[in-house]
Amino acid sequence: MKFARCCIAAAAFAAAGSAHAVFVNGGFEQNNFAGWTLGGGTNPGLAGTAPFNGASVRINPGAPGPASVVGRIVDARAPGIALPRVGNLTAKINDEQSGAALTTLVQRDRITSADVDTSDGLPHLRFAFAPVLEDPAHAPEQQPYFYVVVRKVADQSVLFEQFAYSGQPGVTFQQGQGTWKYLPFQNVDATLPASAIGEEVELTVIGADCSLGAHGGYVYVDGFGSAQVGSSGAGTGTTVAVPVLAPGVLALLAAGLAGVGALAWRRA
Repeated sequence: MKFARCCIAAAAFAAAGSAHAVFVNGGFEQNNFAGWTLGGGTNPGLAGTAPFNGASVRINPGAPGPASVVGRIVDARAPGIALPRVGNLTAKINDEQSGAALTTLVQRDRITSADVDTSDGLPHLRFAFAPVLEDPAHAPEQQPYFYVVVRKVADQSVLFEQFAYSGQPGVTFQQGQGTWKYLPFQNVDATLPASAIGEEVELTVIGADCSLGAHGGYVYVDGFGSAQVGSSGAGTGTTVAVPVLAPGVLALLAAGLAGVGALAWRRA
């Protein structure tokens, strides 16, 4: 698998690069989803009861859901989100239409020494996300949601995951147009253990409508890689550091991530 690193600059002071190590086309600056696999189907509802995580996600197989690459636009449903987040383009996973649609975005790559941050000598995974979800006040398992997860391919253990459904208690969603709610861009900085070098990882992003079919949900994502998420685009974001923890420990960083619950870094 081919890996590439483009030139980047410090996040707060200079322009950011359009691509990063780890993920091919991680900034979507090719104006397409090259390097990524789009999939989807429909959302039959989450399994079990809250709190939810990746084990709760169910997908009725079907055609790949909607996805697009956007530039400098204004999202009327979420006026507080500045686009693009990094460079000139940002990905939009799923969309505002209804129909119980669910879109997945997947890429598999290998952590290398190019992903090591000189500040701490450890590899990092970094990216930015901003969910936009309609809130019809259904039962939690029926609500629109978004999900981001990174797994080790070798044993499918979860290294990092982030989940939230619309209206989730403790999540400080901002009010958008009508019944739409959103979070401004959040920058995630997940520190991996040194042993992650050489490991193959798989990243998955999911944006989902409500399971009853009448309400939409999507998530903007950008800046996937090991470099700091920069500030050359229109958007800005709050950086959340996710430390390496002891095996099996779940880090709840809700306060630091605009109130989003279930932000987890788990060391396998």
